[in-house]
Amino acid sequence: MQLVLDLDGGREFRPREGHRPPRYFFALLPDAEARARIDTLARDLRARLRASGKFRGPDKYHVTLRGIAVPDGPFGQSIAMARLVAAAIRRTSFAVMFNQAGSFGKPPKYAFSLTTRADLLAANSLSATLLHELRHAGLKVDGSSFQPHVTLFYEGQRREPIDVPELRWQVSEFVLIESTDNREYVILGSWPLG
Repeated sequence: MQLVLDLDGGREFRPREGHRPPRYFFALLPDAEARARIDTLARDLRARLRASGKFRGPDKYHVTLRGIAVPDGPFGQSIAMARLVAAAIRRTSFAVMFNQAGSFGKPPKYAFSLTTRADLLAANSLSATLLHELRHAGLKVDGSSFQPHVTLFYEGQRREPIDVPELRWQVSEFVLIESTDNREYVILGSWPLG
């Protein structure tokens, strides 16, 4: 078993044996009003489509900007470097908008998600900047193309995109999240967009 000590705070990190290790990613979080609207829409769509997939729930709705590899745990140098990179990024606040829902990802577990036909230029730019700057800092980063989406629930069936009422919110910050299976997200840092 690996044990990593945080000498600054005395906290320890112990990966749970037999479980997938935590995942780390930068993300955009909806504000409280948008989170409630997303949840209502998710429940309506699930009932209308007669889907049986597991809800993400209001506390897990987000737009992933970039995933990063953190082999040294949440208190190691990878997170410290990711925080430094994020703190140096300067962007103004911007809006995101979603107007479709459909399956995202690959079998056997599709993510039924809010998507958009719009080109979210500011979100795309922030994602691209994170990719470039995190790689430049020597971190291993998910380099897949950025496809803004908010996962509502997972299911085994693939569904074609459908139009949904437009849902938008103003983004005022981006965050770094630690995600461990079946646990609440842990926010490891947040950076305002001025």
